[in-house]
Amino acid sequence: MHPDLIRAIAEQHVRDMQATAQDGLRARQARHARKARLRRSSAPDLLATVRIPDYVDGTFRADPGPADGTSPGGGPLEEGTAQNAAAGRDAA
Repeated sequence: MHPDLIRAIAEQHVRDMQATAQDGLRARQARHARKARLRRSSAPDLLATVRIPDYVDGTFRADPGPADGTSPGGGPLEEGTAQNAAAGRDAA
């Protein structure tokens, strides 16, 4: 067999092997990307479960009442409560 023919066959074989290796690399990268995307979407948001208090004393603000100064239960707001302090109506 002529040396140029042997060289051409060897180069074609190398090109085929490189193409196969690149296809495998692309497939592996696609699998890793898909798994990473699934891990991100199923992982819970850690800050969404932690309740951060609204006030220094560790209390949480209730739903704000209507503009007429009544509490969400319908009664008048008590003096010195967190809702009054937030609304600037503290009598202190």
